Amino acid sequence: MTGLPDPDRSRVVLVGSSRFAQLADLPAVSANVAALRDKFTSEEVWGLDTAHCSIVTDPREPRLVSQAVKRAAQEATDTLIFYYAGHGLIDPGTGELYLALYDSHAQEVYDSAVPYQWIRRPFETSRAVRRIVVLDCCYSGRVLGAMSEGLGLAEIDGTYLLAAAAENALALAPPGELYTAFTGELVSLLHQGVPGASESLTLNEIYEGMRSSLRAAERPEPQCRDRNSLGTVPFIPNPAYQPRTDTALDSPESVMRRFVADMSHELRTPLTALTAVTEVLEEETGRLDPMIEPAVRLIITETRRLNDLVETLMEVTRFDAGTARLVTEVVDVVEQVAACLDAREWAAAVTLDAPHSLRVRLDPRRLDVILANLIGNALKHGGSPVTVGVLPRRTEFLIEVRDSGSGVPKEALPYVFDRFFKADSRRPRSEGSGLGLSIAQENAHLMGGDIQAANQAESGAIFTLRLPHRA
Repeated sequence: MTGLPDPDRSRVVLVGSSRFAQLADLPAVSANVAALRDKFTSEEVWGLDTAHCSIVTDPREPRLVSQAVKRAAQEATDTLIFYYAGHGLIDPGTGELYLALYDSHAQEVYDSAVPYQWIRRPFETSRAVRRIVVLDCCYSGRVLGAMSEGLGLAEIDGTYLLAAAAENALALAPPGELYTAFTGELVSLLHQGVPGASESLTLNEIYEGMRSSLRAAERPEPQCRDRNSLGTVPFIPNPAYQPRTDTALDSPESVMRRFVADMSHELRTPLTALTAVTEVLEEETGRLDPMIEPAVRLIITETRRLNDLVETLMEVTRFDAGTARLVTEVVDVVEQVAACLDAREWAAAVTLDAPHSLRVRLDPRRLDVILANLIGNALKHGGSPVTVGVLPRRTEFLIEVRDSGSGVPKEALPYVFDRFFKADSRRPRSEGSGLGLSIAQENAHLMGGDIQAANQAESGAIFTLRLPHRA
């Protein structure tokens, strides 16, 4: 199982429930199913025969769905995919996930909706070597097996589960948008690919791309579960793939960027397991032997630091690959600065010198990342008091972060925005990764601005963020 799926031996079942008698209609679901059918049957993706791609639109009876899945599971010997978009419902009595149909009722799901177990059973007996379930509905994360054993496909070899939302979270169908949030990102990625990635995309790369975009847009984060590394084998051609030249292959910078990207992806899987263990340990710290409690707290702290570092490296790879995206909206800059200070409990230590209001269009999440790095650095490495000033201009605005410390060493000023650079080399074990200012600068560039670093005439450093009124 190393090449792309064989379309002749693969089957896809796409189920879309968009109309309901008791629940809110989801008109975007129809577009979801149509777009995925077009993608899987196109020569650019799989070239799947339309007879091998079963469409079940607005089914009225649960049996119609189960029959389509059974038939596909019996025929598939390479890849089997089941996709559902609609409402996810939870049985009040058992906590199990049900897939809603037209007549489904939230309080009486057992005889009006499709129990997820009906999907799971045909997958268990299928001869397909790759088995993939994609659920775009509320509470879809329950199929990952987190709530209770036996509810998910997690123990079936060669399976990959992709869910639009966490086990107790709602999926999103944004008003006025053609697709639901989750499937919209999936369709976009199938169409555009991942710049800088290899000739074929894996399920893990697809998941990371969707997760990054949805997280940046502050939409529900998808969940996934891989069994026997199915997520690491080629799944679809990468439309954004560009063969590397000999020069690019020999470039030390190119090699290093690829190494950082690969390392970040590889670290995510073991870190997920470590994080889950440390969360359990943290709940038990008050009952641990006093002799081992300090060691446990150290493990918890260092795991969190490692998680932060990997997330930062993932952000770096997105900038390098050109996949970082802006999600802009009109915001009040002064309110954004105040919110950054309040969220991190810095308001008492920082003086905000700003006009009453300044409304511009930008990406608020990326502005927060910039502010957190600049103000955090001023508080950590500079001296009090720290002042943040907002200065309006005709077509742009400035945010100045001033501290009262000894300033940045003159020889270090040209390099403060370089990756992994630390002005204080005497503190190699400091909490910073040396990436914060680099990430801040990348975010500023993405919004059409930049950051300048300098020392003030009397004392302290000043970092000046310049951004246009429309990012």
